[in-house]
Amino acid sequence: MTSSPSASAGAYGHHVAGGFGALFRNEVLKTRKRLAFWVTTGLFVLVNGGETVDSVQREMKDPERVFSLPESWPGILVAPANMGPFFLALLLILLVAPEFQWRTARQNVIDGLSKERFYVGKAMALAVLVVLFFVLPVGIGGAGALLSPGENGPDLVLSTDFSYMTGYALSLLLLGSAATMLAVLVRSSGPALGALFAYILVEEFLSFFLERYESLRDVTSHFPMALHDALNDSRFHYPERLAEANAARAEIGVPPLEFLDHGVVVTATLLYSAVFLVVAFVGMRKRDL
Repeated sequence: MTSSPSASAGAYGHHVAGGFGALFRNEVLKTRKRLAFWVTTGLFVLVNGGETVDSVQREMKDPERVFSLPESWPGILVAPANMGPFFLALLLILLVAPEFQWRTARQNVIDGLSKERFYVGKAMALAVLVVLFFVLPVGIGGAGALLSPGENGPDLVLSTDFSYMTGYALSLLLLGSAATMLAVLVRSSGPALGALFAYILVEEFLSFFLERYESLRDVTSHFPMALHDALNDSRFHYPERLAEANAARAEIGVPPLEFLDHGVVVTATLLYSAVFLVVAFVGMRKRDL
C-alpha cells in the first residue's frame, strides 16, 4: 500500500524541520560552551545596564531630567547603536573562524554534515545573535524607563522610535553578515578582525578622497559603513533632530546635513548583507575545510 502525496509531503516537512532543529540545537550548544560568547555578551549587557542605571539615578536626583517612554528611546538606543554592531561582528568572528582553525568544521563534514548544512548552522547563529543583540539593549533600556519615577506616555513607541530600532537591527545584520563572510573566507580570528577594521579605515579614507568631487559624493553615501552610520544616526530617523542640527549648521555657514531616502538605505543594506552571505557560502563550498 502506497502513501498519499500529502502524507509524503508531511513526512518530508517533518524531516526538514527536525534537521533544522538539530542544527539549531548544535549551534546553541557550541555557542554556550565558548568563553568568547559570555565575555562579549556580558560586556555588552554591563555597558547597556550601566547606561540605564545612570539614567534612572540622574532622574531621581533631578526630576527635570525625565527618563520615560517614548521620549527616552533616542537616548536608550544611541549607545547600542554605536557599539552593538561591532560587538556582534567581533563575537561572530571569534565564534566562526576558530571552527576552521580547530578543524571542527572539517570534522563535522567527516561525521556526515554537508557543507551546506554547516553553513546553514552559521546563518542560524547570525540570525539568533542579531535578535539577541537587539533585544538586550531595547529590553534593558525600556524596562529601566518603565520602572523609573518618570511618567510614561500612552504610546510607549512612536513611529520614529520604531524607525530607529529598525535601523539598529539592520546595522547589526550588515556588520554581522560582513563578519561572517570574513570569518569563513579568512578562517583565522586575528586576521579576520584585522581585515574588518582595515576595510573600515580604507572606506573612510576613500570617502574622504571622493567627497572632494561633488559628482562622486552620492557614491560614498552608498558604501557599507556609510549606510551603517546613517542607520545609527538619530537624525536620520527623527526629523526634528535633523532640523535642529541643520539650523545650527546654517548659523555657522556649514552646508545642511543630508541623508539618502530611507527606502534606498534599507534596500542597499539588505543587498549588501545578502551579497556578503552569498560570497561566504560560495567561498566555503569551493574550498576544502
